Amino acid sequence: MGVAGPAEARPIDGLAVDFVVVSDRAQLGEIARRVRDGRLRTNIGQVATLDDAVAAFNPTERINGKAIIRVRP
Repeated sequence: MGVAGPAEARPIDGLAVDFVVVSDRAQLGEIARRVRDGRLRTNIGQVATLDDAVAAFNPTERINGKAIIRVRP
């Protein structure tokens, strides 16, 4: 994966921090293999449906781990 660059649009009176990630199929495959083999551990805090994505990223209480949004059933 790599960072492609910042967005062109900038707010008039503010600071913008933005980047675009370009995924690399081979690197993503290697990450998946490492997870499957137990060589890489994940820290999943919550799995939510796409309908519940906003609530998953704005929890009312602190949740350890990353929020995962499931886009397919």
